[in-house]
Amino acid sequence: MVHPMTRRWLALVAAGALVLGVTPAFAYVPDKTPRRHLEATIRRDMALPAARISLPGLLVMRGGRQIFAVNADRAFRPASMLKLATTTTAMIRFGPTHRFVTRLVTTRPRAGVVTTAWLVGGGDPTLATRAYRHNNFLPKPDDPVPLPVFASGSPTIEDLAAAIHRAGIRVIGNLIVDDTRFDGAKTQPGWIPDYLRNDPDTGYLDGLTVNEGRGDLKGKTLLPDPAVSAGAMLRTALAARGVSVRGSIQHGRAAVGAREIAHVSSPPLRDIISYTNRYSINYDAEFLLKNLGASFGGAGTTAAGVAVVHKTLQSIGVDVNGLVMRDGSGLSILDRASPRMLGGILQWILTAPGPGGAALRDSVPVAGGPGTLFKRMTKAPTRGNLRGKTGSIRHVRGMAGWVTPRDGIPLVYVAVFNDVPKPLALTSALDLIGLGLVLFGGS
Repeated sequence: MVHPMTRRWLALVAAGALVLGVTPAFAYVPDKTPRRHLEATIRRDMALPAARISLPGLLVMRGGRQIFAVNADRAFRPASMLKLATTTTAMIRFGPTHRFVTRLVTTRPRAGVVTTAWLVGGGDPTLATRAYRHNNFLPKPDDPVPLPVFASGSPTIEDLAAAIHRAGIRVIGNLIVDDTRFDGAKTQPGWIPDYLRNDPDTGYLDGLTVNEGRGDLKGKTLLPDPAVSAGAMLRTALAARGVSVRGSIQHGRAAVGAREIAHVSSPPLRDIISYTNRYSINYDAEFLLKNLGASFGGAGTTAAGVAVVHKTLQSIGVDVNGLVMRDGSGLSILDRASPRMLGGILQWILTAPGPGGAALRDSVPVAGGPGTLFKRMTKAPTRGNLRGKTGSIRHVRGMAGWVTPRDGIPLVYVAVFNDVPKPLALTSALDLIGLGLVLFGGS
């Protein structure tokens, strides 16, 4: 006799399949245990039209033990699920309270006048003009989620100008922009041209940047030289306070021994990681990777950051075999990661101690909550229960996270599909897999 909850579970899967216009194929299950039912359910979801013509990678774990797997050790293009590797490493290395600092430094100010000042970038992806911050980081009156992007607030160019004015500076000769914390590579290998045009997916990378590298408030254009743009915006903000910049704005490295006049700081890292994972922000993920290289790898390069990621993940017991990172966000079509590697990161996140672990867990989007799952799986039993980091680029769709079934013991899952003709068509299959996990009967 089939358990009533099992009947409900199978009916839901069948209903989901009928919505997609197919008749589910009920495979013979020789041993009707909860684990066998879960495997049968996932295989049915993988047989849906959009999924069966793709290359699947699946892993389900419970208490660190594998329950079900398909191609779990194969290297897939992970898309934005790769952000789990970047943000986890950043949290471990920097800690949840770390802030990135943008400074104005100079030598020998005299009576409020400095001949040369250097605007020194600290790898902060959140620095913005007041207008951009208002338009993109703060909630609107009709926002269904009336929460600011950064709970602790975020810095503006106008804040920096005010601090410079308070320091007594009234005239600056030349303003030099120092973006040497990062290397000069503005893009990443494997980024296709469409990422940087037509409502771009990310801005050009720079150790000193403003407005997420965007050239307008709606983010439709890009700043070709973020550092010089930051200098120009600071000059405008200073002029509004009666401080003049009389010379040119140009690239350069701050003089040895120059002392700080003023600074602004990013939100704490926990807020940046929350924004990065919850809304799948590519720009911030790239900054985190280069900052890892700059602070712990000897150079502000992607390669140095990747080396730090590999070393850090290995130190917490994650199997990094097959991991290839050409960027920090997963935009690159050259990135590779296995479901087992992603599952290992998630298993660690679930049990990671202290404020850092709590912040990482909270950063993974929850069904029906703020972020990329706001309009997905919005009803019981998935709403507020299933957490998943989404991933979607050309020919790739996936989700990786965890759910808590009725017995209270979480299931970690990774579902990734490559060679997908129409990635958006896989939404229903991924959501049905999530539903089947929530209804898992235990053991």
